[in-house]
Amino acid sequence: MPEPRLPGAELHLLDDAPMVGDGGARVIHHITWDRNASATAPQDLVPFDNLLGYFTGAGAGMAPHLLVDPFTGRIAQFFSANSRAKAVVNAAGGVETNRKGNVCIQIEWLFFPYCRVGGNVYASLLDTPMRGLDRVMAWLRSWGVPDVWPMGEPSWSANRNAQTWNTRSGHYGHSQVPENDHTDP
Repeated sequence: MPEPRLPGAELHLLDDAPMVGDGGARVIHHITWDRNASATAPQDLVPFDNLLGYFTGAGAGMAPHLLVDPFTGRIAQFFSANSRAKAVVNAAGGVETNRKGNVCIQIEWLFFPYCRVGGNVYASLLDTPMRGLDRVMAWLRSWGVPDVWPMGEPSWSANRNAQTWNTRSGHYGHSQVPENDHTDP
């Protein structure tokens, strides 16, 4: 059985709860999007500890499984892999989002467009060093998450299809999760 906790992650476990267990393994990628910066007005990245304090405090009701700093590789874990997380909307009687499948691992990447780190400005998450990605990906694969994007690479435009969500394992951006209304890709 795969490890319910990502090896080497800082554990700040909250209240684990069961998944639906109806098959499949999904990942939902988010960005923390803490500030609205631009190419002409970049802003400093919000410190990791600020988000850690938020998800273990007032924001515990919106916590993901993992908070990952792509600049340092620091990772905090709030829920076991086989527990639901709380980072996406799940309407009563609607499409299951937080508990869909055997695992539905939700990751918040510490990032917003045009964040400034060490004097450098990063327009997209893919421009960052993506430290920790190799560890995260190995762990996700151990849970059976395939290296596919069933709805294509996420973008700033919403692309939500409940049929695909319900039937296809893989990676999703927040912009691709049914019942949700914002699009952090």
